[in-house]
Amino acid sequence: MSEDRVIIYEEVGADPLADVLVIENEHGRTRVRAVPEPGQLAGLVKRLAAEGVDRFELCGGFGAVGHAEARRVLGESVPVGAIYYGFESLTSVADYKARFEAGEVLAEAFLIVHPGADPGSDRVVRHRDEGGRTTLLGVPDLAGAAAAAAAMAGELQLIEVYGGRRPDDAEPVIRAAVEAGVPVGMSAF
Repeated sequence: MSEDRVIIYEEVGADPLADVLVIENEHGRTRVRAVPEPGQLAGLVKRLAAEGVDRFELCGGFGAVGHAEARRVLGESVPVGAIYYGFESLTSVADYKARFEAGEVLAEAFLIVHPGADPGSDRVVRHRDEGGRTTLLGVPDLAGAAAAAAAMAGELQLIEVYGGRRPDDAEPVIRAAVEAGVPVGMSAF
């Protein structure tokens, strides 16, 4: 059976009922949704789980509290992962958070591993009114994610990797980003 996965992040002014990006092929469907504020996360995951979504991944901005809330709403019925940062990224992700909260113009990329994804067409760039951007990029595997991280690192202040199953899966991506001085997080369930 094909997987039906939804990735959720926070974006001012977002419509939580609209897909920001959809990657769909014989390997399943991955959709990205955004909520305008964290308080809408619980209702969204509950609604999507009722529609048949069988896996969620949450942006690191929700933190452990948001992760716990989504798991509490869904119980054990649907796996919920969230982006977490390893020790090698703690200093730089804390710097990113401070800069973001100070209103600095920043750019981040969400690298979304989905077998058969085409980085040329499975890509959405969301430009913020105040400047900065979020790039959502579908890649077919973690090698593709590592290549994208290395290629984009010079223009980013943060990378999040969705779709890995274990920390050792994402090691090449983590190394590429950390070597470029960019914090990188990966999904943990």
